[in-house]
Parts: sequence; C-alpha cells; structure tokens
Amino acid sequence: MQDLINRLARMQKHWAKWARRRGISCYRVYDRDIPEYPFIADLYEDHLVLTEMASTAFDAKADAEARRAQIRNIFCDTFAIHPENLHLKTRFRRGEGEQYEKLGEGNAVIVHEAGLKFQLYPDNWLDTGLFLDHRNLRSRVRDMAAGKKVLNLFCYTGAFSVYAAAGGAALVHSVDLSAKYLSIAEENIKLNELQAAQHKTFRLDAREFLQNAEAGFYDLIICDAPVFSKSRRQERDFDVLRDHPQLIRDCLRVLQRDGVLFFSTNFRKFRIRFPDQGDDASVKNISAQTIPEDFRNKWIHTCYEIRRA
Repeated sequence: MQDLINRLARMQKHWAKWARRRGISCYRVYDRDIPEYPFIADLYEDHLVLTEMASTAFDAKADAEARRAQIRNIFCDTFAIHPENLHLKTRFRRGEGEQYEKLGEGNAVIVHEAGLKFQLYPDNWLDTGLFLDHRNLRSRVRDMAAGKKVLNLFCYTGAFSVYAAAGGAALVHSVDLSAKYLSIAEENIKLNELQAAQHKTFRLDAREFLQNAEAGFYDLIICDAPVFSKSRRQERDFDVLRDHPQLIRDCLRVLQRDGVLFFSTNFRKFRIRFPDQGDDASVKNISAQTIPEDFRNKWIHTCYEIRRA
C-alpha cells in the first residue's frame, strides 16, 4: 500500500497549505484518487469521515477486511486523527426509489467554517449535514442576504439558513420534512447567536409549503433538492428528475421580481427541463463556480442560478 501512503502524504501537505491560506478547516482530502482504494475522505478539523464506496472488486480480495483495517490506520496516521475521531461509512449504490436511512445515535461535533459554527452528527447519518461541496454557494448566499427574505427548501440541518442569517437577512424560513434536522438547524442558529434574525422552521414537504406560500414573497430561495425523498404528506414521493420542472415553477411563483433561485442537486445524470415561463426568468448553470477546488469530482453537484426578470 505504499502507493496510497505516498498519495496521502502529498495530499495532506497540499491541502493543508491550501486550507491555511483560505482559512478553511473542513475540506475533502481524498476522493478515490487511486481506483484500487475506493474511499472518500473528508476532514472536519480533528475528525475524519472516511466513506467506502461499495466495490465488488475490493470485496472480492481475499484479504479485504485486513486491507480495510490497514487503510484506516494509514488515514489516521497521515492526518493525525485519533481513532475515536475516525467516522466510518459505506455508501452503496441505491436502487430506484431508495433513500439512505439513519445509521445510529452519536455525539455532536462542533466545527467551524467562515467564522461560523456548526453542530455535526457524523455517526448518525451517511452525510454530516455540512455539505462541503456547497461551501462556495454558502458564501455567495451570505454575500447576497442582507435585508432579504430568504427561503431554504430541503434545508437539512440549516447550513444555508445560518449563512443567510449571518449575512443580515431580514428573515429566514427553513423547510424540511424531518423534525430532527429542523431542531439541529435551530441549534446551529443559536450556536452562532443569530436569534436576532427572524428564523422560522416548517416541517413540511417543500411542494406543500410552496403551494401555500404567498406569491412574490421571497427575495432569495435556495433549493438543494434530493434525488429522492419519501413523503407521507403528499400523494407521491419526490423524484428530482420527474418533479423539478413543477418545483421550479412553484419557486418562481413565490419569488419577487428581480429575485434569485439557486437550484441544485447531486443527481449525476440531472439535466434541467425548465418550465415554460416565457421571458419571465433566466437560467444560468453556475456549477463550475460553486464546486470548490478540493473536489476532484466536478460532477458532485449541478447548480443553476435562476433569476426572475
């Protein structure tokens, strides 16, 4: 495994220097750089989330379990991670209509980004709640938020909401189906002492929320849509490929003139089918600007800036 040791040593030196210059403490350090080692590693300060991408070729090796243990030790040694701060995940290829479920109950970890604090639960779900590939877009949202009415759909644990509130938004509305995610979003607002901002959570399907929202109310909408989501509140589940045209149409209805919608998804095969709005809106693919340098995978998400005329 000397090739992996050499690669990680180079990456540790390169990304540590890159992160120090930019004041970044949470970033990606490895993404299947060597195909023989199908892992993704994200550094969250003194914690490392190591995700194995399920591979039949890797599993077929006679010494697969021993290799896994050795790989974990190499990551810990290279990035000076205490074993208790190593968080192991396995990401399987999902079948159509499947979504990832909760993994367990773990302790909260507080990390920092751009002068803000975030509570993560790295052992509870496959994702931590602070999506590192959206770091650039979060910064853009904060820069645009002053005095704006902001809507965060599929808000998860509220990272975009925290950034909007920190940027001086007049109000921030966070929408998600999960009561637990919404409670963490509230905790993150309090953690940053942003209670002065008008932040309100709504435990609703995003489609249901939009159907009842006031037309032309919001200045800025962030819609980071999941690939698939189960819903007890709607007649059918959410599928981004099927449902995004109507979702965008509903977002534009509640957006003010000159308002902005950031629409993104991590569905690799996503191609936008923009609803017929005449000359009412412009669409710009800004994925290249929103994917950070530490992500080798330039298809990690697709992001559009949609503006009402």
